[in-house]
Amino acid sequence: MLKFEDYISNIPDAPYDNFAQMLDNRSRQYANIDFIRYRSGKQREFTRWTYSRFGEECRRVARGLLAAGLSKGDRVVLWAENRPEWMSVWMGTAIAGICIVPVDFLCTEQECLNIIKITRAKAFFYSGRKRLFADTLPSNGISLAVSVCISPESEDAPSGQKTEYDSFGFNADQQSLPPIDSIAPDHPCSIVFTSGTTGFAKGVTLSHKNIIANANAAVRILQPGSKDVFMDVLPLHHTYPTTCSFITPFAVGIPTVIAEKIVGKVVIDDIKDGGVTFLIAVPLLYDKVMAGIEAGYKKLSPIIRGPLNVLRKIALAKARKGDADWGRKVFRFIRKKANLESIYIMVAGGGALSIKTADFFDSFGFNIVHGYGMSENSPLISVNTPFHKRNESVGLPVSYTEVKIVDAGPDGIGEIACKSPSVMLGYFENDEATKEIITEDGWLLTGDLGCIDEDGFIYIRGRKKNLIVGSGGKNVYPEEVEAHFAGSRVIAEILIVGKKTTSGEIIYAVTVPNYELIKSDYPGKESNDIFVFDLIKKEIDETNRSLPVYKKVSDFCIRKEPFEKNAQQKIRRFLYKSYENLSDR
Repeated sequence: MLKFEDYISNIPDAPYDNFAQMLDNRSRQYANIDFIRYRSGKQREFTRWTYSRFGEECRRVARGLLAAGLSKGDRVVLWAENRPEWMSVWMGTAIAGICIVPVDFLCTEQECLNIIKITRAKAFFYSGRKRLFADTLPSNGISLAVSVCISPESEDAPSGQKTEYDSFGFNADQQSLPPIDSIAPDHPCSIVFTSGTTGFAKGVTLSHKNIIANANAAVRILQPGSKDVFMDVLPLHHTYPTTCSFITPFAVGIPTVIAEKIVGKVVIDDIKDGGVTFLIAVPLLYDKVMAGIEAGYKKLSPIIRGPLNVLRKIALAKARKGDADWGRKVFRFIRKKANLESIYIMVAGGGALSIKTADFFDSFGFNIVHGYGMSENSPLISVNTPFHKRNESVGLPVSYTEVKIVDAGPDGIGEIACKSPSVMLGYFENDEATKEIITEDGWLLTGDLGCIDEDGFIYIRGRKKNLIVGSGGKNVYPEEVEAHFAGSRVIAEILIVGKKTTSGEIIYAVTVPNYELIKSDYPGKESNDIFVFDLIKKEIDETNRSLPVYKKVSDFCIRKEPFEKNAQQKIRRFLYKSYENLSDR
C-alpha cells in the first residue's frame, strides 16, 4: 500500500483559514501577474485581469453587498456564464462573510426561482441573457437588496460594453470590510445545489476550510508550477471547476484562461493563444478531442502510421510507468498540428474516463490523469498522478483523505467512503439527508461502489442505486457494461438498465444511434430504421462476446433523441426508470 509520502509532493499548503486571508495575500504577492485571461465574441486579444485588479474587483463587490445591508451569513445567488465577473462576485461574496449560491446556467427559470426562495437570498447577480427573468422576480414575491446584471444581453455585444456590474459598489468605497481574521474556517462559503442523476436537489454547504483544503490537496498531488497556465472550460457553478480551475491556480499565483464557450475551435484557440498547460475537463470533452485527432491521424499514409503505431505503444508503456516525456518529445508534431502543443497535463473528472481514451492520449505524450470526487467533498477525493497512474483506476487518495470500502462483498466491492477536512458541513437545512450520507464519526458515504487494490488505487464499479441483480444472483454494474461501448461509431449514447421480467432482471440497453457517423460510413442509410437497428444489434452482439454471460446485453431498443443530462454530462437516469418496466416485445 502506497503511503502519502510516496506520491504526494512536499509543496506547503496555502496557510489560510478563509478566502479573505487568501485574497489579501495573493493580490499583493502576485500583484502584477495575470490571474485571468478572457476574450469573447470577435476579440483577438485577451482581456487580462492581474491579481491586483482581481483583488480590487472582489473588494468592490464585497463593499457593495455590505453597503446594501447584507451581513455575515446572508446568501447571494449567482446565475451567469463563465467570465471574470463570475469569479469576482464569487470571491467578493466570500470575503464579505456572505454565502455564495452559484446556479447551473442551464437550469430552468423555475429551478433558479426555487433556489432563490429556498435560500432566502438577498442579492442576485445574473447574466444579461437572464434579464427578463430578473425583472419578473418582484412579481413572484422576491424582494432583493441587490440585483445586478454582470454581462451584456447579447453574445454579439461589443467588447468592453458596460453593465450594471461595472458601477456596483463604487459609491461604497468608505464601507469597511470584515477583518480578514474574523471569518471562521468553518463559516459557510458556498451552497451548491446538485441533483446529479437522482432529480432531488440538495444544497451542498461548503465552508471556507472545506474548499481551501481541497485546493491545497489538488496542488500537492498535481504539482502545478509558476510557469503553468490553467483553463476554465467547464461551467464554474459546479464544485469541480470552482475548486480545481479557479481556486487551485489562484492559491499558487498562476493564470487561468476562461473559455467563453465549450466549442471546439474556441477552446483550441484559447489553449494555443493562452499558453494553457493544465487542461481540466470532463471525459466527454476529451472524447471529442480524441475523435478530431484520430480523424487526422487516420489520414496519414499506412506506411507512415505503421512505425508510428510502434512508437505509440512504447510511449504508452512508458507513460504507464510515469514517464510521459518520451512520448511528449516523439509526438510533438502531432500535438502541434492539433494546436495542443502547450498542454503538459490533462485532468479528467466529473465522470468515467474510458481506458481507450486515456490510453489514446498517453500514446501521443499528452499525459492524461483521471480523478474522482463529489461535491460533498469539495470535490476531489482521489486522482492519478503523472508518476503514479493506472488508467483503469481513479487514482490514489489526495492529501489528508482516508478512503475505505464499506460492506465489501467476496469480490472486494462495496460502497466507497471517505473522511477528510473537505467533507461538507451538510445539506442546506436538511439534517435528515445529511445524516444519511455522513456517519456519526465523520465518514462520507459516496453511494459509489468500488474496490481498492493492494497499492491503494481506487476503482469505481458503479452507483449503488443503479446496481442490477441478475436472475442468477450476480451483481451487474451498468456503468461497466456501458463503458464497453465507448468510442462506438454506431451507438452515440447507451443506458443499461435492469429490465424486470417474470424470471428476474435482464440486462437491457437503451441506445441512441450515432446518426452523424452512420451517415458518414453508410451514406444514405442513416434514415433506414431497419438498417440502423441491424447495425446496433451487430455492435451489441460483438461486444457481448467479450462480456461474461451474466453481463451480456439480452435485449435493446432504439431511442432517437439524446438523453437529458446534468451539468457534468451524465445521463439523468431517474428520468428513464420506465425502461425498466417495458413489457416484453
